[in-house]
Amino acid sequence: MRNMEFNEGYRVFNDITRAEKRSNRLVVLSLTFMLFSFLCCTYIIYEVNESAKNNFYLLDSGQKLATVRVKDYKRAIDILCEGHVGIFHELFFGLEPDLGFIKRNIEGKALYMVDRSGMRLYNRLVDQDYYEDIAKSGYSIELEKDSIIIDYSSYPFRFRFIGKQKIERDGETEYRNLVTTGYLMETKSTPNNLNGLKIVRFDVLDNRDLRK
Repeated sequence: MRNMEFNEGYRVFNDITRAEKRSNRLVVLSLTFMLFSFLCCTYIIYEVNESAKNNFYLLDSGQKLATVRVKDYKRAIDILCEGHVGIFHELFFGLEPDLGFIKRNIEGKALYMVDRSGMRLYNRLVDQDYYEDIAKSGYSIELEKDSIIIDYSSYPFRFRFIGKQKIERDGETEYRNLVTTGYLMETKSTPNNLNGLKIVRFDVLDNRDLRK
């Protein structure tokens, strides 16, 4: 009788022990799974952040075209700065005989990329009826870029744009030299200025007609 009671008690004890072991294994597995999930999430977040750091947008007339992955930070800065300077000049100096087109490009896009020095130049040309004359004459101006030189040795970055304006007028083609300078400063990225850069102290150094 005592043996039966002992055996029964032993089986109950074993059942409790096995239940505790199963519970412990479940806790260990749960903790292991949570740790694994945490590590996976951390790795994914890290990879996304690294990818975002190395992604840069190619822009056309201020509109996002494609995302380019660039691992070389210096090359990424080159692309960003040269693109900003190049697009600003295309918007500001590439003109068509259409006042609506001119205002959309300059007032709606280019002036967000430059400080008040660009606004002063624009207002001066407006006062001189420069854009009115282009619209009335029916000729178009296409910008041709020769080079963009940027000095990264000091901040803000000084640049020089060298190019030409190709002027189509009455079936004839004329050229006008275009050399400008200014500085690039970092600013907050906005829907109107995706690059997060701004041209300051902008100045036109040379805009003379070229001999045929």
